[in-house]
Amino acid sequence: MSLKKSKLNKFFDKIFVISLFDKVERWQKVSKQFKNRKIDVERFIAIDGRCSNESNEACMQKLKSFEMIFNVKITNKKNKPIKELIPAASLSIGTILILREMVKQKWNHILICEDDINITRNFEEKFSKGIKEIGNAKWDVLYLGCGEMCGNNGISDKKTKTNKHLCPMSEYYEDYKFYCESKDDLRIPCDNCKFFSENISIVKKIGGGWAYAVSLSGAKKILKLIDNDAGNHMDQIIPLYINEGKLKGLSFDPPIIYHEGGIVRTDSDIPW
Repeated sequence: MSLKKSKLNKFFDKIFVISLFDKVERWQKVSKQFKNRKIDVERFIAIDGRCSNESNEACMQKLKSFEMIFNVKITNKKNKPIKELIPAASLSIGTILILREMVKQKWNHILICEDDINITRNFEEKFSKGIKEIGNAKWDVLYLGCGEMCGNNGISDKKTKTNKHLCPMSEYYEDYKFYCESKDDLRIPCDNCKFFSENISIVKKIGGGWAYAVSLSGAKKILKLIDNDAGNHMDQIIPLYINEGKLKGLSFDPPIIYHEGGIVRTDSDIPW
């Protein structure tokens, strides 16, 4: 007897959680969140780009091996230190591999998540409502969770009964404080954000990419725009293309998946 598919598994051909092989505890924690909601996900073992404890020469060798093994180029247009470039490139390579497979298999929609996320209550109900509002509208990237300027629902300049938490991003502003419904919300108030519908916004300038969906047309566009260059962090390059109008981006507003631990993870292996 086949088990009833979740609403997310009906919409997405694949749901991937990108996770380093030795981050077992993280994987167990995030997979439990999905399992409790009867959502099937696949663990994608992240490309291991950690080299902070190695010499610059060893890091450079890792860069060259990545280029040959994964058929990519790793440019360093921003002149990052090699020990920052490789981890960023490894994250981008993982995404490139997933998108290549998506195009090859002709999956219509996929969801890519990091392993340090928190799923909101009534997640499937909120997802179904947003997807219904989008309907047949075309999109390339759909964020289930993002930071900075991706909608104003659940965020306000003043503390309210609903928006009672000081937003984490407000710590970067000396004379400006704003409040969020969720203490993990990494957005900032956005004057230029436009509503697509009641629960979906048209994204402009966004930060982070811990949970985002890609359409088949979006995957083809991203791969063409990137042109096998893994030198830019995927969390930065996709928002850049959206801001330039080369990709159409939407987001759930408010987010339905948050980044665990707020802005900074003390247990992260990524040197930024």
